[in-house]
Amino acid sequence: MTKSFKVYLLIWTMCLIIFNIVIFASPARINVVNGNFWIGYIFIIIAFLIQLACTYIALKKENLKRMFYNISLILISYIYLFLLIVVGTICIVLPAPISITIILCIILTGLFTFIIIVTCFSISFVSNIDREIKSKTFTIKQLTVDAEHLINVAKTDELKIVCKKVYEALRYSDPMNNMSLSEINQLIQNEFKTFENAINENDIEIAQAISIELINLIDKRNKKCTLLK
Repeated sequence: MTKSFKVYLLIWTMCLIIFNIVIFASPARINVVNGNFWIGYIFIIIAFLIQLACTYIALKKENLKRMFYNISLILISYIYLFLLIVVGTICIVLPAPISITIILCIILTGLFTFIIIVTCFSISFVSNIDREIKSKTFTIKQLTVDAEHLINVAKTDELKIVCKKVYEALRYSDPMNNMSLSEINQLIQNEFKTFENAINENDIEIAQAISIELINLIDKRNKKCTLLK
């Protein structure tokens, strides 16, 4: 349970208590004899619980990174709670057949339950796409960051020039990935590791030789990326 949800739970509990005080102190309670009071009351409590569940899901630790997507889930749950309070209160206050009260509450609850389920599925689907894109772009982006770091740690101007060439090749390469590129990705990572060691050891000859091979591999990878699109 996150700290944000604990704070929200406190506010939610206060709202529920206030609602109960108002509803049971209201003159509308006289309609309890015809059953509308308890039907409206029960469905409103259900709406409160569904809203709490939606907020709990949205504020879970593993969901905080996709909070932008979860805002829609929280908003839908608030709309549902508000509409059911309005409908439930009207059913409590106005004398109406119990069947109409039940039908209205069930339709509203069923509709928003369906919308919430679809929203949760959509959020999960979009989040999975985001994770897939991040995993696909990680290799090249990470190597680009490492190559930029090598420029800063290179001890001679010649080494810095070689590092910059590799960095530029990585920087402008296609960041996307594919299972068909796993072999060449591994080759690039292995060559880059050797290149990194040469830079750290100030071996300009090995660094230059490996940089040429590394740039050729990156170019080959870019051409494969083009064919796979």
